[in-house]
Amino acid sequence: MMSFLLLLLVTSDVLAATFPDICEDYTPCSCQQYDAYGLIVRCGDPFDHKSPITSLDVHHVFNRTKARHVFWVDLFSLSPEVNSGDVIKIPVDVLSEKSVDRLGISCSTSAGPLIMEIHPDAFRSSVHQMGHFEINGCDFSRLDFKFLADTMSLISLGIGPGLNFRGFPTMSFLARVTSLRIYNYLEFRHWNQIADRFPLLESLFLDGTQLGDRSINKLVHSIASSSTGRHSLTQLSLWENKLNRVPEHISSFKNLSYVNLFGNTIRFLAKGSFAFNPNIKVTFLILTRNALERIEPGAFQGDFSEAIIYLDYNHLTRFDSPVYQKLLEQMQSLSSAAGIHVRNNPFECGDCHLAWLIRDKPHLLKRVFGGRCSNGTQFEDLKPEGYHDCL
Repeated sequence: MMSFLLLLLVTSDVLAATFPDICEDYTPCSCQQYDAYGLIVRCGDPFDHKSPITSLDVHHVFNRTKARHVFWVDLFSLSPEVNSGDVIKIPVDVLSEKSVDRLGISCSTSAGPLIMEIHPDAFRSSVHQMGHFEINGCDFSRLDFKFLADTMSLISLGIGPGLNFRGFPTMSFLARVTSLRIYNYLEFRHWNQIADRFPLLESLFLDGTQLGDRSINKLVHSIASSSTGRHSLTQLSLWENKLNRVPEHISSFKNLSYVNLFGNTIRFLAKGSFAFNPNIKVTFLILTRNALERIEPGAFQGDFSEAIIYLDYNHLTRFDSPVYQKLLEQMQSLSSAAGIHVRNNPFECGDCHLAWLIRDKPHLLKRVFGGRCSNGTQFEDLKPEGYHDCL
């Protein structure tokens, strides 16, 4: 009899793996099925805060549906129960013993950020599977992270705009997190905890936090000074942080290949501003919508053979050989995406600074995207004979 029961259990597991879950009626939530991942369930509407959903609604949905595992669950515009005042309470086992890989939560903002209170056992059925958690739009004064304390697979954490974030606790699960994203949180003041709480970060996205040069420099230095952080960090995004200059210590990271400084006010790139480890292939360098006016030769150092560099929407007037020629020559590889994007810069094309590109090395033009003179002429339409008298 015992052998039969074991065979039955094994057979049911095999059948579950062979026949993946399909979308049932998840009303008032929606469900989509993606073969590569599984089910994606979204409750509430991120764009319509007049159609909120409560934790009880969510529990009822997952209690009556059969799928034991959902790849991705988004709980948008969560609102309090009738008798909960201004507090959104997520109770024990809100997903009714269903497990999830990725979980996102946002509070309804129709009445301003509401207090979020999550029971320590709210997602106990997902402690072995959950790899990503994200929350935004809430009053975080009661967010203690105890509901994530027992997770075994969590490697990605996101905190969006809200109020009263109290910082990151000293919990062991944070040491496993490799991707941290803080975005559009204008009152975020706990950047000084990041290097200590997250020693193995590979990706740090601190975007739209408006921290400024001083705080960002201290943050980058603290990670670069860490015995683990300077080796583990591969991606650094600091867009819209009121930066007037490139953060120091970028060259200290041994495996950094992605830097995003979109939407700052950097005017000048000095030699060595971006000195990457020559043994690492740079993938992306994003400087779109800064205030760039001048770039020194040697500002870009490293292996840019497969890199995409964005210099769009700046104030650059020159495209000089000492700055760009070596980069473009490195990009003459099999990668079709590599190149330098320079759209919406007022390049002055009347003197000789473009002779090296238009007359001498026109084959490199295919790696320059969006080059246009201040008079509207595209780089590709410039005539080599126009630079006949240039040295």
